[in-house]
Amino acid sequence: MCAAERILKSEHRVTSLNPRNDKVSGETDINQLDGMLTIEQVSKLTGLNKTTLRYWERKYKDFLLPKRTETRQRQYSLKDIKIIKTIKRLQDEEFLTFKGIYLRLKNLP
Repeated sequence: MCAAERILKSEHRVTSLNPRNDKVSGETDINQLDGMLTIEQVSKLTGLNKTTLRYWERKYKDFLLPKRTETRQRQYSLKDIKIIKTIKRLQDEEFLTFKGIYLRLKNLP
């Protein structure tokens, strides 16, 4: 069992997008992951539907581009997960539209 599977099966989940608000920091869990994550693992980790992840991949294609295996399966990196968490935070907490999120992502380092 890889580290990603151990974390996903454990009781410690990412409960907030802001690690400062979370007793068990989501960032710590994410940084322990080895290699790339499947869409199923990212869905469980972030609490988003796989459909939403695919949609965001199309809408934010300049920022969110998971790698593909030879069999065309998506593999998300830690950078992709951080972008997904940022999009979710901007949408849920700051109520930004697609254009607002896009502009904010464009201005990130």
